[in-house]
Amino acid sequence: MQKNKCVYEVPLTKQEFVDILNRLREATELVDKVEELFRNSRENLECDFCNGAGLQISHEGIVVKLMERLMRDNAGNISYFIYELDYGKTYQEGCIFDQSGNIDISTSEKLYDYLLKEYNLKNGSDNNAEE
Repeated sequence: MQKNKCVYEVPLTKQEFVDILNRLREATELVDKVEELFRNSRENLECDFCNGAGLQISHEGIVVKLMERLMRDNAGNISYFIYELDYGKTYQEGCIFDQSGNIDISTSEKLYDYLLKEYNLKNGSDNNAEE
């Protein structure tokens, strides 16, 4: 009986990573627009159950946790990018840095590159999951 080998490469390609984050961002933006419509509608002012957030994918938290696990993001940089930096929209130089200086995670692509670099540094490998 053969033992299973450990997989030491990041299982998401850059394109897969960016596509997932784009879909999460689009869902969030849709919820924001729907909630704005409800807030501005005179007919719905007293409607307690009219909530645009109900349209948002209910599994967002699970998707984010899975992405962090898949990308070996133990520091929670993906969550930080999504929730604190609003998908990079509020990124400013100095938001995140290490011994070598500023780390630019202003876009999904740059976040992926940073996570891949960190993963490779920790594991001493040159494995690259980009396509």
